[in-house]
Amino acid sequence: MQDLLPFDEVNARIWDLGAEVFLPCAASRLVTRDQVDRMCANGLEVISSGANVPFADPQIFYGPIAEHADGRVAVIPDFLANCGMARVFAYCMQPGNDLGDSAIFQDVSTLIEETLRRTHAKNDTRTHLTRTAFEIALAQLN
Repeated sequence: MQDLLPFDEVNARIWDLGAEVFLPCAASRLVTRDQVDRMCANGLEVISSGANVPFADPQIFYGPIAEHADGRVAVIPDFLANCGMARVFAYCMQPGNDLGDSAIFQDVSTLIEETLRRTHAKNDTRTHLTRTAFEIALAQLN
């Protein structure tokens, strides 16, 4: 326990450690613009959230920090990163579907792949994935 660092010290250092992928899965409204910039300066390439709202924006879906991050790195939209269980439930509720684990996994994988392909077809850059995926999803609501 003597080597345990205080939270404030860890929080001050962690954003500069360097990582290609960041998964802010444990808390909501955690990540600030400064922290995004510090991670980007140290090699960040991808952010994929867990079942939360990772950016410290008052907006739920796409506030200024989320938009800033989306313009700097590949931000996998939370509705895609977290769609697995929702898709499993939807699949299992369809009459006649094979309820084996391989069939369920294949259905979820196919949905994610199709969504990523549509997103890439509209925007083949490494950035603005979330913005593009939102545009596609919102257009489908019309």
